[in-house]
Amino acid sequence: MSTPDNQSIYNLIRSYMSDMGTSRTTAVALKSYIDAVERLKCEASDFKPMLARLNTVIKNTEPRVIPLVHLVEAFEADMTAGSDLPLEAAKQRAMDLLNRIRVQFQDATARVTANCVTCIAPGDLIIAHLLPPYLREALVRARTERGHSFKVLVVKHDFVRTRELVDDLKAHHIDHLLIPEYNLSHYLKGPAKFFTGAVSVTPDNQAVTPVGTANMVGLCHWYRVPVYLFVESIKFAHKPLADQRIYSEAQVKTEADVTFHMATFSHDFIDLAMIDHIFTETGEIAGRAGAPGSPEQGG
Repeated sequence: MSTPDNQSIYNLIRSYMSDMGTSRTTAVALKSYIDAVERLKCEASDFKPMLARLNTVIKNTEPRVIPLVHLVEAFEADMTAGSDLPLEAAKQRAMDLLNRIRVQFQDATARVTANCVTCIAPGDLIIAHLLPPYLREALVRARTERGHSFKVLVVKHDFVRTRELVDDLKAHHIDHLLIPEYNLSHYLKGPAKFFTGAVSVTPDNQAVTPVGTANMVGLCHWYRVPVYLFVESIKFAHKPLADQRIYSEAQVKTEADVTFHMATFSHDFIDLAMIDHIFTETGEIAGRAGAPGSPEQGG
C-alpha cells in the first residue's frame, strides 16, 4: 500500500539512483539498513514486524530496485532461521546477514567492472551516457592499469553524473569530447562502442535503464554501433517489464508565459534485441533474459 511516507522513501531512492546509479544505491541502502538496525530500540516482539514492514517498502519502490529486492528476499529467508533469538542477538544476526550480502553484491559489481575493462581496446571510441560508477571505474582502469589509449565521447544528460565522468577522465588524462544528446548522430558513422548499465533485465527481454538511454541505444542500433550492457546477474528480474513499477507523473511547466502539461517517466526500457553484448560478473552471456544466479522469488 502506498502512503505519503512510502512515497517520500521512493522519491529519495529515485534521487539516489539518478545521482549514483542502481548498484551504488543498492550498496548504500544496505548500509543504511544495517545502521538502522543497530540504532533500533524496540520490544523484542516488535522487531520482526518492523523488519517486515521495511522490507515490504523496499520491495515496492518505483521502479523496483531489483538487486535490492533480491537481496532483501535472501535476507528474509536467512532471518527466518533465527526467529526465536533474543532481541540483541536477533539484531546482531540481522546486521551480520545484511553485511554479508552487501559484501557479496559489491564483489559481483567489482567483477562486472573487471569484465568491462577487457572490452576496452587501444584506439576505441567509447560512447558514454549516464555511466554508473562501476563503468566509470572501468574506463579509468583501462587507462591506468593497462595503459590503453582510447577516446570517450561523453553524451551530456544529467549534470551531476556528466560532471563526475568528465572529472574522472580529466584526472586520468583520458582523451574525451563532450557533446549534447541531440548531436550524437554526427559521431556514429565510424567505429565506436556504446557502454551502459541497467536497473534490471526482465524475462520478457527488456532492460530498464536510466532515462534517455533508449534514444542513445536506438541511434547506435540503427548505425550498427555495438551496444554493451554490463549488469550484475542479480539484476535479472523474475517478473516482466509491466511489473517493474516504472514511476510516471504529470508535470506542469511554464516557460515564457506558456504552460505545458507533460507526462514523464523516471526510466527508459530497451529491447534486448538492440543490445549486442551482455556481460555479468561471470563474463559474456547470451542476449536473453534469465541469467543464472538470482533468487527465484519476486522482482
